[in-house]
Amino acid sequence: MLLRSRVALITAAIVAVAIAAISTVTYLSTEHSLRTQLDETLLGGWPPPGEGDPSVPKPGLEDLCRRSTPGRPLQRFLEGVQLLKADGTVCAPPGVDSVVVDPADRAARTVTLRDGHTRSGTPVRVLLGPFSDGNVLVISRSLAEVDSTLAGLRTILIAVSVLGALLAAAAGLLLTRRTLRPMARLTGAAEEIARTHDLDLPVTVSGRDEVGRLGRAFAAMTGALADSRRRQRALVTDAAHELRTPLTSLRTNIDLLARSEHTGRALADGDRGRLLDRLQAQAGELGDLVTELVVLARDEHEFDHADVAMGTVVRHAVRRASSRARKHTFDVRSAEWHVCGDEGALERMVLNLLDNAIKFAPAGSAVTVRSEPGLVSVADEGPGIAAADRTSAFDRFWRAPEARSLPGSGLGLAIVVDIAAAHGGYARFEDPPSGQGALAVVRVPPAVVAGSPLPPGIRD
Repeated sequence: MLLRSRVALITAAIVAVAIAAISTVTYLSTEHSLRTQLDETLLGGWPPPGEGDPSVPKPGLEDLCRRSTPGRPLQRFLEGVQLLKADGTVCAPPGVDSVVVDPADRAARTVTLRDGHTRSGTPVRVLLGPFSDGNVLVISRSLAEVDSTLAGLRTILIAVSVLGALLAAAAGLLLTRRTLRPMARLTGAAEEIARTHDLDLPVTVSGRDEVGRLGRAFAAMTGALADSRRRQRALVTDAAHELRTPLTSLRTNIDLLARSEHTGRALADGDRGRLLDRLQAQAGELGDLVTELVVLARDEHEFDHADVAMGTVVRHAVRRASSRARKHTFDVRSAEWHVCGDEGALERMVLNLLDNAIKFAPAGSAVTVRSEPGLVSVADEGPGIAAADRTSAFDRFWRAPEARSLPGSGLGLAIVVDIAAAHGGYARFEDPPSGQGALAVVRVPPAVVAGSPLPPGIRD
């Protein structure tokens, strides 16, 4: 059963139960009211004139057995009145449909009300009123009018209950269809995306209710997936383009070496050594490129979220960079602060900044490294970077025109900005204080370590 059908059915059931409860209460209260009025009418005729008051002469009891004249006091009891005598006989006016009495009625000592019926089967309400002389007066009123009123009311209430349930079901179905119309569009969009794998398919859902929130969340999810797919495709395309050049060069050198072996024309020792050095360098560059591609392909959710001491990360990165940059000096000033993130990824981020500075800094120059809560900066004394290229420098495979001949893949700074973004920060180039060289700055939010003072500008 569809959701809208279930909602309509449940709504109809709830409304039907509510109407049935109200109808039952209405019917019972009406029945009680009508019977109470009838009982009050019967009790209004008791006691008859003279009963309990010696100053008022009692009417003759035998008058009940005769048709009385309009002026007599018991005229109003003429219909539905009969007398149970103490000797066991019953006296009733002529032509009256007398009430069927029980033996217990003759022994009544107090005024009693009960249901009964006449000899013809008509249901009546009966009042038993004992006299002081042992006789019992029986007064009855027909329940036909009460039963007729209740029967009409019962019919009306049943019709209202059924009609109300049907109207509730129809209204519930209509409102549910209207409410779930955005859900139907969202379901259709999801099915179309599953069929065509087109994540750019527009999802139009409006409103601020739960369905609208679900639609916006679904649209945001498909947009993020589409963006991730585009970035993956761009990475694969760019990687294939960038891998083609080193692979071609590597293959050419290997073919040259293999040809010299197959033809028997051995290369000179110097040429062979230089060729092997190039092969080794190209294999290293290719390995570095593959490693960088693997890092770029990682999703930010794959990083660890541990407490990382950035002072230790910076020292390790400087040690690794200095081992392959013997002609440079490093001016390091690092504070002890912490970041919630991936230690390996953060170390690679700092190392890539150092490698980029080493690449452009002249031999014998100093690379300045500063690390303080929320900030890591690396400055060099190289030619610097043009202001127009400061943003493009962080794009994948982007290389400055003057750096095309230098080793590298153009992925180092792209990895820096991706790792910084995964840790809630950003990376950019800023104006160096000395006005010379380049200053790369990475800002990431520091983690608050228990028991340590908060860094300036950070609120608890």
